[in-house]
Order: sequence, then structure tokens, then C-alpha cells
Amino acid sequence: LVVCASSVSNTIKMYINYLQDLANEAAKQEKPILDFPLPTKEELGEGGRSCDTTGLKFMEIKESEGKGKGFYARTDIAAGTFVLVSKPLGIIMGWEEDDFDDDDDDDFEEDKEQEKQLSKEEDDDEDDLMKSNRRNGVLSIKLAKAIKKDPSLWFNQISLLFPREKDSLPTWFCEHAETGMEFERSINDLKEINEFCEKKTLIEEIRQRLPFIVRYNCLSVETAPELFVYPNQEKGGQVSLSATALYNEPSYFNHSHKPNVSRWSIGDIMFFVTNQDVKAGRELCISYIESELLCESARIRSNLLEMDFEDVDDNDGSGEGENDETDGPVISLDVQDELLDMYPLDRLDEINRLIRQSRGDSNEEDIDMDVDEEEEDIFWFQCDTYRLEILLALTYESLGQSSKALKEWKKCIEFAEKKLPPADEGSIPLYVQAALCAASIGQESAAKHYADIALKNHDLIFGGGVNFFRKRYSEEMELELRSSSKALLGQAALDALWPV
Repeated sequence: LVVCASSVSNTIKMYINYLQDLANEAAKQEKPILDFPLPTKEELGEGGRSCDTTGLKFMEIKESEGKGKGFYARTDIAAGTFVLVSKPLGIIMGWEEDDFDDDDDDDFEEDKEQEKQLSKEEDDDEDDLMKSNRRNGVLSIKLAKAIKKDPSLWFNQISLLFPREKDSLPTWFCEHAETGMEFERSINDLKEINEFCEKKTLIEEIRQRLPFIVRYNCLSVETAPELFVYPNQEKGGQVSLSATALYNEPSYFNHSHKPNVSRWSIGDIMFFVTNQDVKAGRELCISYIESELLCESARIRSNLLEMDFEDVDDNDGSGEGENDETDGPVISLDVQDELLDMYPLDRLDEINRLIRQSRGDSNEEDIDMDVDEEEEDIFWFQCDTYRLEILLALTYESLGQSSKALKEWKKCIEFAEKKLPPADEGSIPLYVQAALCAASIGQESAAKHYADIALKNHDLIFGGGVNFFRKRYSEEMELELRSSSKALLGQAALDALWPV
């Protein structure tokens, strides 16, 4: 699917570039606050891939069988259409949760006793309780305080979101006791304003529904998380901008394991873009879980969603024999960090051993190794091998074995093309690294091929053509991932493979 950069209006390009400039500056701060502007009417543009802040230009809200309300296409929508751009009703930055930890150190023992009591109550009547993590609890507090300042936030927006009835909801409690008590105080404070004074039933509705509205509708907010530089703030990664937020209109997107809409953020502004052509009358859906997990069985996807619906379709297997207690992929971020901390040659051996194990073809040498009993019962996700192959490619690059690295990049790309949604943002860095790797070993034709696909997919999802690609990937190009003397870096890499 090819969408020319010229199909994105110049006003939208200018707006997105302006947001990216704001994000680049905010990411340098230790504790950034995100409050970026929505586009003006002039910046929204007309026709083509023009943005919409309501979602109702391209979509309409209708009842979705078994899902409640959802977005449906009013007319045929082309791939690469910006169907919605939105700003959150409330947001909690990642660092805010860390600060909350520091503030509560003095109350630690008291909190632990309260948590034990809550856990006992949960065990006594598990069906009538819903435990929440601290992040969602703090976001609920911030929203309650925002409602106190502006009651219309509840009446006109938040109250319209799922779940819309309170009667069948279980009792909510936060796994962190102090956060739960602070939420109760923020709800009780609503009695101080006219709109809620003497309205005990309404206050009780907010008390019961608000945490669940957050639970079922909040979204992770990350700026350029697909980049390899993302976790490294010192080198330009924007991990400091990570957050969790509640949006209004985006809450009407239902989940699908075959999403036809991709979402991405710059700061707190979130864009929703069709990743394929969508016919009139079809529902537009996003994924509620990481795209690389969408290829797992229905049973695993449903466990990971932790929602009150099953993620199935007519072609799904049952997933019988899979571990219901599986928390997620084996090769987590922590495991990846541990592997990257190893000496390269040792890392190479360990990654290859894990890849064999993930594929179920361990050799005699692996079997003879001292292995914990728990390790023998590991359930491997499909994306575990994919994650290991990325680490293997990076390891070969660091050892100057770029020809072997390119073979691994090709395997990663094959997984992305078969298993990820169309033009998924996570696939773009793979094409970028394959292009740089091929260029470093003199395979100019292959380098251009991968570079062209990277740009095409980037433009489909993010718009802005080659200029915006160069802006988003400028810090990525500075990473010294390969030891070859012919490796392209920085501006030279951009000019050689993605010239203006």
C-alpha cells in the first residue's frame, strides 16, 4: 500500500513537525509535563489524510454486537487516513508514579497491613472485588480532582464511557492502600461543589464507575517507542515522555487482533491512522495489546487483555494445553537487558541456546546444562524467538559480522511481515537496520530496497514524507550499533539512503 507524501496537507505536516519539536525539547527534561496543543481548524486540513479531532468526519458511533459501542466507517477510507487526533482528559506521567513511591515511604508499614487486609478480603470473595494497580489509581485521583474543578468533564464526557452502568460492577480497590484512601478523599471532596452537593447517589456512581472507566479505557502514551534509541534518554530517546492517559473519543475504538487502525503519539497528542483500506460500514478497531502478541492463540490473547471479553474469531484455535498463568513473553525487557549486559561472545552462545529452546529443538549440549525445573516448564511465545533474533542481529553487528547480522534482520522482517499488522511501526526500525547493515557490506541494491520500504511504511502511518522520517530517525542514526568501518552514521546515513 503506497500513499504519497503529497497526499498529506502541508498544514498537517507543519503541525506534526511542530509537535515533534516540542517532544524533542520535553524529552530532555527530568520530569516533563505533557500539555501539547490540538491542531487548529486551519491545521486540520481538507480531504486526503486530513486530521479530525472528533472522529465523526470519517466514522460514526454505532452499537457493535457483543462489544457495546464502536466506530464504523461512514464511507470508504483509504489506508493512511488520519481518522482521529486526540488530547487526553487526564494523564499520569511515568515519573509521577515513581514520585508517589518516594512520598509514601514513611507510611510503608501501615500500607502493608492495609494491603494484607484487602488481600484477605479479596480471597474471601474474589468475584466481588476488582484490584487495580497504582498507576490507574493515581489517574483516577487526578480525574476526580479535575471533575471537581470542572463538573462538565463528568457530565459531558467521562460519564458516557464504558462501563455505563454501576449496578453490576464489583467493588474496586487499589493494590496500594494509600492510593485507594486518597481516591476516597478525592471523591468525598466532590460534596464541596454545587453540582454534587446533596447528591449522594451521583457521588456514589462516580465512586463506583470512575476507576472502572479508567481500567477499561486508559491507553499507554509513548513517543517513538519503536526506536532502538527510545530507552536511552542521554542519546535522544524519549522514554521520559511515557505516560498513561484517559482519552474521550478514542475510548470508542474496540479491540481486534487484526486491527485496521494504528495509533501513535507525540507527547500527549494521539493519532489514529488506518493501516489498510477500510470499506464503508466496517468497524474500525485498534489493538489493546502489543502488536507482536497478536499472533498468539485466542486463549493467550484473552489472558493478556485481562478484559471481560474473549478475543476470538472463527479461525482461532482453542489454545488447549497452554499455561493459564502465563504473564507474558519469556524474553521480557529485563531479560533483554540482562543479555545485552553480557560479554558479546557469551551473549552469542546464550541467545542461540535460548532460540533453540524457544523453537523446541534444544540439542544434547543444552539438555546437559544445569537447568532449573521451572525453566523446563517455560511456555514460549512466538515473539520470544523474534525478540531473540533482534538481539542476535545486534550482537553480530557489534562483533563486525554484518553478513550474519543481515540474515537475522531478514528473519525479523519475515516475522513482522507475516505476524504484525500492515505497516506496523515496530517493523520500520527493522527495515532501517537491514538497510544500514546491507550498506555496510556493499549490498547497495538491498540497502536501497529496505530503505524504500522503511520510508513507505513510515509515511503510511506517520505522514510527513522523507523530511519527517529524517526528523524522527535522526537520533537513531547516531547509534553505533555496528563495528564495520564502512558503517553509515548520522547525517551521512540519512543522505545516502533517505535523501531529501
